[in-house]
Amino acid sequence: MLPSMHATELSRCCFLCLPSWPSSQVAGRREKWEVCTEPIQHAARVGGPSCPAGAIDLTFINRFLLARRPVDECPKSDRQHTGIERESAHAAVSEWIAGQKMSDSDEFEYESDDDPYGGQEEEDGDEEAIQIENTFYEADDNKQNCPEQALEQFQRVVTLENARGSEVVWRFKALQNIVILCARIGRFEEMATRYRELLSYMDQVTRNDASEAINTVLDSVSSASDLTKLETIYELTLDALKATANQRLWFSTSVKLAKLHLEMGDVQKLQRLVKALHRTCQKPDGTDDVSKGSHLLEVYALEIQMCTLTKNSMRMKEIYPKTINLTSAIADPRNIAVIRESGGKMFMSEKKWEAAYNEFFEAFKNYQETGNASRAKTMLKYVVLANMLALSSINPFDSREAKVYQDDPEISAMASLRTAYEQNDIGTIDQLLTNPSYRILSDTFIRTYLQDLLRNIRLQVLQNIIKPYRCVSLDFLAKEINVTNEEVVSLLVQLILDEKIAARIDGIEGFLQVSSGRGEKAKQFTGLQKWVDSFERIHSSLHTKLNQMQHG
Repeated sequence: MLPSMHATELSRCCFLCLPSWPSSQVAGRREKWEVCTEPIQHAARVGGPSCPAGAIDLTFINRFLLARRPVDECPKSDRQHTGIERESAHAAVSEWIAGQKMSDSDEFEYESDDDPYGGQEEEDGDEEAIQIENTFYEADDNKQNCPEQALEQFQRVVTLENARGSEVVWRFKALQNIVILCARIGRFEEMATRYRELLSYMDQVTRNDASEAINTVLDSVSSASDLTKLETIYELTLDALKATANQRLWFSTSVKLAKLHLEMGDVQKLQRLVKALHRTCQKPDGTDDVSKGSHLLEVYALEIQMCTLTKNSMRMKEIYPKTINLTSAIADPRNIAVIRESGGKMFMSEKKWEAAYNEFFEAFKNYQETGNASRAKTMLKYVVLANMLALSSINPFDSREAKVYQDDPEISAMASLRTAYEQNDIGTIDQLLTNPSYRILSDTFIRTYLQDLLRNIRLQVLQNIIKPYRCVSLDFLAKEINVTNEEVVSLLVQLILDEKIAARIDGIEGFLQVSSGRGEKAKQFTGLQKWVDSFERIHSSLHTKLNQMQHG
């Protein structure tokens, strides 16, 4: 006999023995339950140092027997018992039941003297709770492959627990799953209704459970195609959080709603929400509270994106230095990436190509750090664009971070574009830009600066074409770089003004007269001319003063 067997081991032994016992002993599922629970209940009554009260583990029996699952469908970990094989478990439990059978009636009489019906009432109540729990787990298993069936089962959990009273055990988690499933299958009206019901139980669960549920729901429904319904979910959340002191959850939810307003292009709502968020990061005197640096960066990231949307460059120039100065904050790379990207676009609009190149490269590294490969690729394209516009000799593809993407077709096309730029190969550049498979011009931002890029490339090519000539036809130059005569004249004027060439344009005859005194001699001549001009100004000034003294 095994009166000292630990109750948890005994319960697992009973469960493992079911398939091998004769069918007459376990004819039905109810009999299975009784066969398993009888020795376990007795073990609890016997107690003793080796079987303390509360040590019985009925969870796996509740879940698998009452859920009407065959033993073979149970997880492997619950079908195998460490140290007791199925055969030995069968023998041990059979021996234990036989040895304890005579004393069972006495024990039952002892417990039922005061209240012969109390035990039955408790068992009925437990069965109802077990039914709710098992219905929840069945729904949890079905939600991936059978969402409609899982939705009905979760709703049954809510109905059954509502009938039991006000205690919230399973219905809160069930409602959380109902909201997520409704969003998944497109029942947006029911999603909003059920979400209101979920929020009504926030004061009946722990703060951590409430925060986890809300964050899970918001993350799950954020991919919903109906942005208006998604906006409703966020607004319901904020209304419910007003009565709580959960400032962190309110802030994170407000940021998500602000990003949604940004995506929808609703500038007025975005402005109001950004101002409300900014007020939570300020001191009573209205100055920024640098101790809330990470929150400030999130707010500034939103405001910078709003400035980009509204093309408010003045406000962006005011905000951007503040974000760079928040170096002591533990910054989220996602926010830093957004800020750097916006800063790069701001410098591009001002034609500060070198500064834009640096900002885009920082944005690229931060996007890569957060695992956002698509945005990292886009930033790398912008890095190459700014690099070429800056006429920089630095090759961004030499960096370790950029080499990761060198086999990507779009990035490979940008690398070829830069190689053609270095070689002044205008024909290859045109082919790369016009080839739709490379998708270089599909980006609106790149297309905006395409003319600046082409102008820079043409200036480089034109300067190299002119080198061996003393006099060259404007028509020839226009044909070589595939532009009109007016455009080639504009390019030549810029080269002359930038002192890249020493030449004179003969517009009447249609020729470019290149000076023979180019290079170092031209620089010497220019220096001497400036020296002579300075002497003449000094001489004129002294002559004027002498005349004034004589007439004075």
